[in-house]
Amino acid sequence: MKRIPESEAISEMADARRFNEFMGSNRFRQQEYRELAQRLAALGVPDGGKVLDVGTGTGFVAIAVATALRERGVQVVGLDLSPAMLALAAENAQRAGLNGDITWREGNAYAMPFADGEFDAVMSNDSLHHWENPVQIFNEIARVVKPEGAYFIHDSRRLEHWWPRLFAWGIGLTIPPDFRVHYWGSIHSSYTPEELAALVARSRLNGWRVEAGFMEVAVVRGNNTEV
Repeated sequence: MKRIPESEAISEMADARRFNEFMGSNRFRQQEYRELAQRLAALGVPDGGKVLDVGTGTGFVAIAVATALRERGVQVVGLDLSPAMLALAAENAQRAGLNGDITWREGNAYAMPFADGEFDAVMSNDSLHHWENPVQIFNEIARVVKPEGAYFIHDSRRLEHWWPRLFAWGIGLTIPPDFRVHYWGSIHSSYTPEELAALVARSRLNGWRVEAGFMEVAVVRGNNTEV
């Protein structure tokens, strides 16, 4: 399957709110967010540390991370370009009782409004396929994470074989018809593990590995290697 870049992410408030309601009520996606938070925590986030979620959207992953690490005094920052998404993220955090644990920042991932080495860990989920220049954002992640910090850049995987495509087709049937274009757009614009490794190799990230699953791919580094 040839990669087809996705046009743009959801930005209008009405569409963002419907997306938020669907994702928030989907128990399978909510379980996935909790599992992603646990995978990030396993990479090593120190007590009292600071975590950045790049492309946070409506904040579900940031909320899952904050919930999982709350008792350890970890602060979470969610970064996104869309004011509509961030407004909904703040509402979701308030409902979860996490207002004081998460900070929402509007900003561009190509020039993040953060200091060098500000974060102990950087997370991103389902955003990579939207990035026109992934290497530049990888370089920004390398800049804002601490030298001993962790990162977990997770996304869908472009499907090269018929059996995961069939599985994806079944999942697509559970998605509202007008959002299926975004679902398939995400899959078609995602990277294969080999393509992703080639991109990361051109960046300033170091000590990384690419993890590939049935329908997912991720760039991962624990907190015991250097950027």
